[in-house]
Amino acid sequence: MVNVAVVGMGYVGIPVALTLAKSGLEVIGLDIDQEKVDSLNNSQYPLKGEEPGIQKLLEEVIDKQLFHASVDFSDAENADAWLVCVQTPFLVDEFRPNFKALKGAVSEISKNLSPNSVVVIESTIPPGTTESVVIPLLESHSSLVAGEDFGVGHCPERVMPGKLINNLTTYNRVLGGIDDNTHSVMIDIYSRITNGDLYCTDIKTAEVVKTFENTYRDVEIAIANDFARYCDSVGVDFFEVRDQVNTVEARNLHLPGGGVGGHCIPKDTWLLAYGSKDNYDPNFLTMARKVNDSMPNHISEKCISIVNKFNLNPSECVVTILGLSYLEESDDVRNSPSATLYNILTKQFREVRV
Repeated sequence: MVNVAVVGMGYVGIPVALTLAKSGLEVIGLDIDQEKVDSLNNSQYPLKGEEPGIQKLLEEVIDKQLFHASVDFSDAENADAWLVCVQTPFLVDEFRPNFKALKGAVSEISKNLSPNSVVVIESTIPPGTTESVVIPLLESHSSLVAGEDFGVGHCPERVMPGKLINNLTTYNRVLGGIDDNTHSVMIDIYSRITNGDLYCTDIKTAEVVKTFENTYRDVEIAIANDFARYCDSVGVDFFEVRDQVNTVEARNLHLPGGGVGGHCIPKDTWLLAYGSKDNYDPNFLTMARKVNDSMPNHISEKCISIVNKFNLNPSECVVTILGLSYLEESDDVRNSPSATLYNILTKQFREVRV
């Protein structure tokens, strides 16, 4: 393996591309955003937020001419492997994923796909998407056959803003491949990225692993939030209750909060549910998602109850929210529940400060 193309220069794609380039491969980063591409080629990390080590790594691989970025997919026509790291939002009101970015990326790859190359999807997707969406697109535009002329795999990303390089280079990875040859190529790729263990399986299992991971986290938080609301309703202190519950072995009741934000968790439960839409409705899991979405409204109701307790008029009160990012010690405000809470409170109070 010599050349690798990474599609999508975001929180996932950039560290993946730079880490592979550091291993000695020639890597091209592809994105539709010319401004982002220009920034990378000028050795400037283009995303907001403090990201330890990434600026230095970018400068290093640019200096060694092992990495460059482009908006032209034909620049990567000789790539031995393509790694797709684009977003897959979920349209909750329509109960369907938005595959625009994924389909756009895969369609462009298919026009430049060489025989014996491998396409790996890192994007979080509903289980079954590689088989039902990705492979047909790759085959229809390339006149090649998956599993015969080229390989296809899914290796779901496991990174968090503020810890991208650390997560990328230390976490275990799940390698879902269409065949043994694809697994061999994926092992070559990801052994260059992480010191963690590599586990080979089929593609759909890898898709389920990723959506389970984030849904599990969503449900853990939802239980804490629902317990907190229960305690509010019966007039006991949740934090006292939590302390006592957690004295029992194998109990780890989390802290409640104003909701769940970020790019991943708010959508991944829905992606999981979409993957089984014709066979099974995971009601418990989607209810957890709704509990977490309800928390900004619950917090606003608590604010109103507090000012009413002191016979204050909300329209004359100032409220301060401490913390705007969805993740502590982070500049990442994507889907932050604090932003939702802010919008609710501004309709009720004289002034809201953050």
